[in-house]
Amino acid sequence: MSQTQYMISDTENLDEMGMEQGPVVITRWVTFTVADEIYALNVLDVQEVLRAAEITPIPGAHETIRGIINLRGNVVTILDARTIFSLPEKPFDENSRIMVVELRSGEVAGIVVDSVAEVIALDEETVNAARRAGSDESAGHILGVVPQVDKGSDKLIILVDLKGLSDLAEK
Repeated sequence: MSQTQYMISDTENLDEMGMEQGPVVITRWVTFTVADEIYALNVLDVQEVLRAAEITPIPGAHETIRGIINLRGNVVTILDARTIFSLPEKPFDENSRIMVVELRSGEVAGIVVDSVAEVIALDEETVNAARRAGSDESAGHILGVVPQVDKGSDKLIILVDLKGLSDLAEK
């Protein structure tokens, strides 16, 4: 058992270590990449990850909408993460994935990303601190930014807000 797991689960020893007692709420996030940046969505919002699908374009659709797919008899709108984050287009390749998510409106949509990496755990306090720091109105689909919890990396993970993505899917 790692020291972090020990400190979280053994509340009797927290006091001896000079730490506040109380439950630590952990949330899990699915990380993905778009143009060498790392993003994350709450794992509870991600229904599945698809390797490839035939995307049918929709003439006249909003620029963030890449098209629609038939997912087991259901029509699913596909958004392009590169367009959402104002990045140059990139063709679908062997690492590209479609993350199927449930938006805040209850609708299901897919998001094309460059790759899907891993599931990480973040404590609620870290996520809440990111929310407070990420209040810029121009980035309505960004919840906040947290440091990467991996091997002393100086990279940041951008937490994506599905409410902002819901607004884009409805356009």
